[in-house]
Amino acid sequence: MAFRRRTRFATPVIVVIAGCGSKEPPKDKRFPGVTWNVQMVDMKCRAREQGPNPPPPVAIECPPGMSGSTVFVVGKLASGACAIVPPACLDESCVKIKTACPLPLGEEVKQKLANVWLIEKRGERCHAEEGDEDECPPGVDCNPPQPRFVKCPPGITEEMPVRVAELPDATCVIVPSGCKDTSCVKEKTDCPTQ
Repeated sequence: MAFRRRTRFATPVIVVIAGCGSKEPPKDKRFPGVTWNVQMVDMKCRAREQGPNPPPPVAIECPPGMSGSTVFVVGKLASGACAIVPPACLDESCVKIKTACPLPLGEEVKQKLANVWLIEKRGERCHAEEGDEDECPPGVDCNPPQPRFVKCPPGITEEMPVRVAELPDATCVIVPSGCKDTSCVKEKTDCPTQ
């Protein structure tokens, strides 16, 4: 006697794939211009472009209110100017505080030198006078504070005084003749102390 083979058919399963069609998935909403994350490191601010594979960070003038623990987002506006972009801000209507744009790669922020001393050598001792040598107009007595005696910086002679300036990070540098901002100071030195 021959056996008959029984064939069973499974119940068909219909799979529906949601979202098929010609519509693209919604894109993340972002501020329309280029944006950078700005952080302060060693008293200088650096801007890193947001997005995948960003270029190296570049120098930027620190935005208003910047401190060592904050991270600001700076965005480029349609006008070409830059401003601080508040969290969740998606267009220029919510941008209120203007700030400097990042500098091109390799350039550094130039800041006017503050806390400048003229150090002169008299015998074995050196004294520092606060204020720059050319701050007073010709023929005017500006009455600088009384000079104070300090440790002599390297390279000083009785014929050649040395100008020293304090940088924003509280370190000091020797200021070459004619130098007015941080772009031309290179050599570190001790700050004038008694």
